[in-house]
Amino acid sequence: MAIITKARKHWVTVTLYVVFSLFFLGACFVSANTYSAIAQAQRDIALESPQFDAEIVQHGHLNISFSVQLHNPSRYTLHISTLSWYTTLVNSSNPDERIIPLGEDYVGPTRYLEVPAKSTVNYTFWAIVSDPVTLSKLFGFANYSNGLGQSYNLETLPYTHEFTVMLYIGEFDHDYDREAYLNNLVTVILAYSSEEAAP
Repeated sequence: MAIITKARKHWVTVTLYVVFSLFFLGACFVSANTYSAIAQAQRDIALESPQFDAEIVQHGHLNISFSVQLHNPSRYTLHISTLSWYTTLVNSSNPDERIIPLGEDYVGPTRYLEVPAKSTVNYTFWAIVSDPVTLSKLFGFANYSNGLGQSYNLETLPYTHEFTVMLYIGEFDHDYDREAYLNNLVTVILAYSSEEAAP
């Protein structure tokens, strides 16, 4: 009874206490819910269905292609900061030039690409290999491998595809230099390597 009497006497203080308490509890709930959603998004955002091919096109040139899906089941829009694809051939027959570069594509941090919430975006890349010196190296590797019992031609050589994408969860803009403690929370980095995926 004495508590109720004191509460009536200091009703302004009690009202403010209740309001601020409810506000704090609501903020805690929203914060916990947001953190949970971001953590779930970090787990669910993924690269899917990578595919690659090589074919002879006009004038005997070689077209090497790669495609992959970026799956975003989260409720957040994603902003791609950097995106890169490289294709090479590991040339085990030549220790002096073990890697033969064949093609690349790169999108830098000044050109944002969006991935809408609850969507899947397809990315396709290709490179036309027309340089006679590079084609000669590929033929040489195929012939070397065939001499070891393999059965390769330009379209079936074991090309390596490396794909990497770094993106930000867009609803949480902040100063990436001064508020670096938030960077890991809102940054997603995905990578695919055909070499690592090979059985």
